[in-house]
Amino acid sequence: MSSPADRSPRPASFPDIGAALVLAGLAQAALGAYLLSLDGPPLASLAVAILGSLETLVGALALKHIATRLARLAAWVGVSATQALAIANGLVLAMAARAAAGDGPLVLSPLATPLWLAGIALVVWGCSRRGEASAVRRWTRLEIAAVGLLALAAFIVRAWDLGHMPFVLSGDEGSAGLTAWEFRTGARDNVLSLGWFSFPSFYFALLSLGQLIFGRTTEAIRIVSAFAGALTIPALYALAREMLSRPAAFAAAAWLAAFHVHVFFSRLAYNNIFDGLLLILAAGGLWRGWQSGERRAFLITGLTLGLSQFFYTTGRLTPILLALWLALLALHRRPDRARLAGLTSMLLAGAAVLLPLGLLYVAHPYELFFTASRVSILIPGWTAEAAAALGTSASGLVVEQIWVTALGLTVGELQGIYYASGAPLLISLSGVLFFGGLALCLARFKQPRFSLWLLILAGTILAGGLSIQAPNSQRLLYLAPALAMLVVLPLEQAWIWAVAHWVRGRSAVLVSGAILLAVMMAQNLDLLFVRYFPREEYGSLNGAVTQEMIAILPAFPDETKVYFFGGERMGFASIPSLAYLLPDAAATDADSAQDVPADATGLLAIVLPEQAPVLTKLERRFPEGAGMRRYNRFGRVLFDLWAVGEAAAALPSISP
Repeated sequence: MSSPADRSPRPASFPDIGAALVLAGLAQAALGAYLLSLDGPPLASLAVAILGSLETLVGALALKHIATRLARLAAWVGVSATQALAIANGLVLAMAARAAAGDGPLVLSPLATPLWLAGIALVVWGCSRRGEASAVRRWTRLEIAAVGLLALAAFIVRAWDLGHMPFVLSGDEGSAGLTAWEFRTGARDNVLSLGWFSFPSFYFALLSLGQLIFGRTTEAIRIVSAFAGALTIPALYALAREMLSRPAAFAAAAWLAAFHVHVFFSRLAYNNIFDGLLLILAAGGLWRGWQSGERRAFLITGLTLGLSQFFYTTGRLTPILLALWLALLALHRRPDRARLAGLTSMLLAGAAVLLPLGLLYVAHPYELFFTASRVSILIPGWTAEAAAALGTSASGLVVEQIWVTALGLTVGELQGIYYASGAPLLISLSGVLFFGGLALCLARFKQPRFSLWLLILAGTILAGGLSIQAPNSQRLLYLAPALAMLVVLPLEQAWIWAVAHWVRGRSAVLVSGAILLAVMMAQNLDLLFVRYFPREEYGSLNGAVTQEMIAILPAFPDETKVYFFGGERMGFASIPSLAYLLPDAAATDADSAQDVPADATGLLAIVLPEQAPVLTKLERRFPEGAGMRRYNRFGRVLFDLWAVGEAAAALPSISP
């Protein structure tokens, strides 16, 4: 029986190919000339013009041998010559998108995003095979309903009271919100450039969709992560059901739905929650494609691989880990023509997505590593000093950090400015089952369905060990789907054993597994919502000060003159969340009471605790004023207020 790639479309005649080459080449040459007039990235513009001219020449000069080779190459991939032309022109359009986008927040041409999307569409259509049957096991209605309800429950857990848990909107979230808001105001429209902290702007464009619905609010920028986190649940189920039994797949998805680290980062305006989702989609497509030769599965992998580079730095691991896994897949099942053609399609689709961003990094290579360099222990000069302070060598420090990161899985408390939960990644029963799953994977490493999770585990621990604040929660988040699989593997093995050796006891095994799963889910939700959020330490003390200012400043009249006494610790606008949530708020950073005019009326002074002498002088200078002390939720003093005039009259309206 022939494989899908053997049933190749009949090559088109040369006159048809030649005419298509001429028309497409002329259009590309004209596009290249237009892009050169924009004074944007010259290499991309010039490449588009040159490739268009060459394509025109090939068609016009009747270079039949080139066209024939093109047709043969198309036949090998299993597509028509017309589709091959679509692929080539799609890649050129993706390259043109880079030239039309430029480097700044505003595109050089409004054609930038349409060119990118058109290029992706052409490549996907060019690589597709018509009438291809799906090799996926059919989903039952009950299965669809169960997974849908689980995904809905996961979203509710991630979106409930999103504006107050976490209570503080961190400075990083505020910066992300400000960048996203630029898409709403028209100050930014380039989704193919870089934004805050050198992250690709595509993520901030997604955040702006939340702002379109909810406005300039905390919920608007956090809801996108809640959706991404919830979508990871059915994505993991879809992959797991191809590798394991359906009960085990549902258990893995349910465990991830309640996993405390995954739920927490699904409630932040931070882009790392997308990395796990795209990893699972890419791995799922590759697994299905390799098992069946199905072209659309390879295309899904290619698209998600390309898109994975538009989010957090852990996404850089995805193509590396899947390349290693592909080698193991090839050892387990030798690739035939259908799979090699599928891999080619995968790479072409990924290239179409990634080309604009990749060419930007080629032009500005330091931007590729900027974000990672801010959190790496390999910063020049830092490693040697830290190693000396700990009495070890630089290499010894790296090994120690990797070891500490590994301990964070089940023993060491998670660190990081985002989520220091006071617990390891895996708690209680989850940790016990994790070791069982790890042992199973090690024993069956040669089987790709087990080796994938070990590769993800090893890669993430290594990357986490090279970063500061190990074991760092925001980097270890990448592990979440793999941990879900490792935790349920012992339950899966128990189910397999019962089916083979204890038919009458299958129900008992299934019920026992369900009870264990429910206990693990309850333990994770209890840690996050019952033990962590009530004592939340998310964000910095300065962030808590800013959050309180955001809460009280709207109570004062618009004409109130605000003076902020932050000393050396912070300035009024040092935490971007204030600028995001209160864009019209303004204050004067002051050092002494003398900075406030003696005849000032309607003033409000915000004084940090370490500036107590300033508060005393303000009270003496403006004895007619009134004061109030503001605390955080745990009774710690955040700052004192001293108000004069109408501002003093507004103090009673502020809730204690």
